Amino acid sequence: MNIPPHLLPSLEDIPQSSVRLYTECKEQIILLINDFVLKYLNSLYAEFNGDLILAIILGELAHQNFSRIMHKGNINPAFNGTQFTIESSRDLMVPCNPFSISEATGIPRETVRRKFADLLELGWIERISPRGYLITPLVGERFMFGFNIQLFEGIRLLCEQLQKIVIAKESAP
Repeated sequence: MNIPPHLLPSLEDIPQSSVRLYTECKEQIILLINDFVLKYLNSLYAEFNGDLILAIILGELAHQNFSRIMHKGNINPAFNGTQFTIESSRDLMVPCNPFSISEATGIPRETVRRKFADLLELGWIERISPRGYLITPLVGERFMFGFNIQLFEGIRLLCEQLQKIVIAKESAP
């Protein structure tokens, strides 16, 4: 199985200050993260009718489509401040195929092909060339203003809670 290139940071890449803070506050941190991750996974499960593989494939496809706009996990400085929608970004999007999604996720290519068929049927992706697929505006309509706002708020609240732990730890004698 191929290992996806954008997993969480390896332990070797985590600063010692983060390791120390985590170690000192791990019980609180674990509970907060677990609460968020479970809510997120349950929301994904509901949103994709129990098909988490479909969610991963759609997410990876969108990630690859927008790879010109993203740069090392951040908005490419060349596009900073630009209003993006799926429609307005179409010329910038990078088409991808089941093979590239399989390589990126480690999900077997045949499974990815079947899920592409499901996504085509839903109207969430379209084939623009013999080997290239893009997400459609339906994905934005479905997720951008509902699910993603809820996800953003969940992450924002998690960050607030984690920041309180950090501030309390740093201000403790």
